[in-house]
Amino acid sequence: MVRITAACLLAAAGLANAESVVLTIDNTQSNISVNATLDTPVGSDSDSAFSTVSGTIEVELDDYGAPAAITLHDFIIALDSNIALHFDYGFLGSADANLLNAMAMYANPGTPVGPVGLAGSAFSFADVPTVLGGTYSYSYSFFLVGSDNGSGNLADFGVLASPISGNITSDGTTVTLSGTLAIDGTQNVIPGIADLTLTGSATLVATGEAPQPQGCNAADIAEPFGVLDLADIGAFVTAFLAHDPAADIAPPAGVFDLADLQAFISAFTGGCP
Repeated sequence: MVRITAACLLAAAGLANAESVVLTIDNTQSNISVNATLDTPVGSDSDSAFSTVSGTIEVELDDYGAPAAITLHDFIIALDSNIALHFDYGFLGSADANLLNAMAMYANPGTPVGPVGLAGSAFSFADVPTVLGGTYSYSYSFFLVGSDNGSGNLADFGVLASPISGNITSDGTTVTLSGTLAIDGTQNVIPGIADLTLTGSATLVATGEAPQPQGCNAADIAEPFGVLDLADIGAFVTAFLAHDPAADIAPPAGVFDLADLQAFISAFTGGCP
């Protein structure tokens, strides 16, 4: 989960412009349906499973008050439950597979996709590079083939092309995304014997706090940010008299005194870069 931690630290640090936001997936509203087909020498059979999902999605909006475009930076979608699959070929045999700690992740973190325009609040990314994570285990017994068991890595499915679409809204404070991600990939999971095809559709609902405008220095506390004027002086005086933390710009913290006034004057006269 290093990627989640790094993304959260990036969002918390704050960027000057066009800042991305890390949205947290709500697993009470988000899930994935997985369909699996195992092709073997004795035939083909399918099974399906369901799990809620958790994780994060990192996006960037061109305007968090009235967005018209979205850029995708990263995502990691983890299944909350392991998945057990059973394949029955009648008198010719059977096979079982388990997907353990399965997840889907953006294949190229650090290389954004987009921006793409919004149609109202609707967006669509076609063929987003996606990789799977986690492991699988299997056991089988096939007529005239034999019995065995083993395991492998879901990453062996390689890079998948996964469309992501849905809707995103932001009121300047809260960003809300609702959408779907599709999974479709095939891999030889029983060496030389069986191929497993996984298809699935994840339904996602995720929210996060919109980045807030930042002043150029400690005195730039009123809009428009990047400009030091009477609005900042008035806002500082109001905050100072009310013991608002916005005016507590000099140590010691929690004490509103001459040091705060001097710090404000120094920052104000210093101007914005």
